[in-house]
This record gives sequence, C-alpha cells and structure tokens, in this order.
Amino acid sequence: MTRVHIKTAGHMIDTAVVSVNKLGKMAGSSSSKCSFALTLVCLFFQFFVSCAGQGDDVITAQEINADTFERKMEAGNFLLVNFIGPGCKNCKDFTPIFNQVNTELLRAKSDVTAAVINNLDIVQHYDLQKLPSLVFFRKTVPILYEGHHEVEEILAWLSNTRELQGRYLNDNDFEHLTQASTGATTGDWLVQFCDPERPQCIALQTMWETVAYRLKDRLNVATVDTSVNKALVKRFKISVDKTPSVILFHKGNQYPYGLFHFGIASLAHFAEQSYKHVQGSPVLPPPAPFDDLTEDIAKKLKAVQPESKGIFFLIFGGLLVFVLVLCKVFMTSPNRQSGTGGGPKKGV
Repeated sequence: MTRVHIKTAGHMIDTAVVSVNKLGKMAGSSSSKCSFALTLVCLFFQFFVSCAGQGDDVITAQEINADTFERKMEAGNFLLVNFIGPGCKNCKDFTPIFNQVNTELLRAKSDVTAAVINNLDIVQHYDLQKLPSLVFFRKTVPILYEGHHEVEEILAWLSNTRELQGRYLNDNDFEHLTQASTGATTGDWLVQFCDPERPQCIALQTMWETVAYRLKDRLNVATVDTSVNKALVKRFKISVDKTPSVILFHKGNQYPYGLFHFGIASLAHFAEQSYKHVQGSPVLPPPAPFDDLTEDIAKKLKAVQPESKGIFFLIFGGLLVFVLVLCKVFMTSPNRQSGTGGGPKKGV
C-alpha cells in the first residue's frame, strides 16, 4: 500500500512540474505572472490534499462463513462481528462505519478482529432482534452493542467491555457472595438459572451480558449452571426443563421473573422497578447436612413397595430402637460423670 502511495505521489509531482514549466513559458506580463503564481499555489495545494487523502484509506472488514466463525470461537479470539442480512438497507448504510472501525483496530494493532457475517442461522442462534447487529465476542461470550453508529463510540465501548460483565455462581460460593438469605449486604442480585446446552439459554447469553453492562455498578448480575449445581437447583426449586429461570434476590426476598419474553429492556426494568409488582417470598437459608440426610432417608422409606410392608416396619422399628438407645445413653452420661467425682483424689 505504501509503495502505491509513493508512486502516485511521484506521478503527481511530475505532473505538477510539467504544468509549472508550461506556465513559466507562458508567463510574460505582470498579470500573467500573477496568474502563474496563483495557479502554482493551487496545484501544490491540490497535491498536498491528495497525498493526505492517500494516507486515510479505509480497509474493508473481511466477511467470514460459519466454519471460520466456529474456529475463531474455539480459539477463544476477541472477535467483533457485524451481523448483516440480504437486502438490508441499514446494513449497507452501516458498512462504511464498520470498515472505519476495522481500519482503526488494524492501525492500533489491536487483538480484536473485526469481521462480517451474513448468515441468518447464526443470527437466530444468538436471538439477534435486528440487523445490523454488532456483537463483541470475548472468548466465546457475546455482548450486544446498543450505542450510536459512530466510530469513536464503538471503539470506546470495545475498551469498556473487554472483561465479562456477569458473574458465575456455584453451590459452594452462592450464599457467601450473595448473602441472599441474610439480607444481602452485598447488594441485589439478578440471577439466571440455566443449562448452557439448552438452545433457549444460548439465545439468552448475548442479552444477559448486555443487561449486566446496563446495570453495571448498580446491581449484580450472575449465572448458575443448572447442569452441575444440583444443590441450588433443589434449593430454589428450578425446573431444569423450563430454564432459563430468572430470580431477583432483594433484601432477603426472592422475586421470579414471570414474563415469557426475555428482552434486554424488560430484564433491566424488572431488576430495578417492576419486581415491586411481583409477589416475593423469603429466601430460605441453605439446608444443613442433617436436613439432607433425613430427607434422603424419608425418600427411601417412601420408595418401599406396598408388598414390602414387613421390611418397612422392620426398618422403622430398628431406627426407633436406635434413637431410644441414643437418648438413654445421653440421659445417663451426666449422672455417671458426677458419681465418679469431679474433685481431686485423696493423697494428691
């Protein structure tokens, strides 16, 4: 590209010199000399403007197919994708702006790659509601751009969203981080319970990160993977086959998101305002290990078949005898200790 610019500039200089020589021969009178000087200034001005324009060439963003997109996702690249569709006028209007963004990223030697995808299957996969849609993939996790179609604003947004906006909670750290049952001194938490393999959950992923960015510094947004965190699924009675399920934890109460439509605006408004119109319920503390044990025993006893009633009563009687023995032991232990003496022995 540089060689082309130099060659073009050299050609323009040669042309200007030839023009100057011709004008010099024509310049005889003072008025001709004045015209000659004016023309010379105009030629050099045009030359410098043209050279400046040569340095501002815009580099077109590459269009990639589904296979290339999948490979980049597997590699965990930072990828900025302009999703377009056939016959989309708004997409054509946005193309020069996106190409300018691509040019700026290349000039800055950024690790973010800009690309164009014209594939409606991928658009539906991420449940993108309009075209064009600008999505930033941070090592497979997408976030949707909601700002104006301006180069500087897009570049600033890229800088602000490199880190993931939402958090991930599990069975071990949920209560410690959210303090959901003790008053939530860490603030409110908007949590989605979701199986990452379900198409409905994949479709929500882009919107969820965007909601987290909208509510940044005002509210915590997190995800619980229902395929591995069984204790939380059980505690909050999550129907795995109906996920995603969204719950707001606010000051010791929980408020379920009841709308069938998961939209960025509706989720953000629910987290800050419309939850007040939902019937909440107190967040129960995590079950103790003894509670889980007794519940498991009860379930096993209920699972005994009617024809095995004899075995059922045998097990129940054995447990009853075991409990009575324990009570007897604990009741007699203090008396036995008091009888053996608590004072010093004689002769010591």
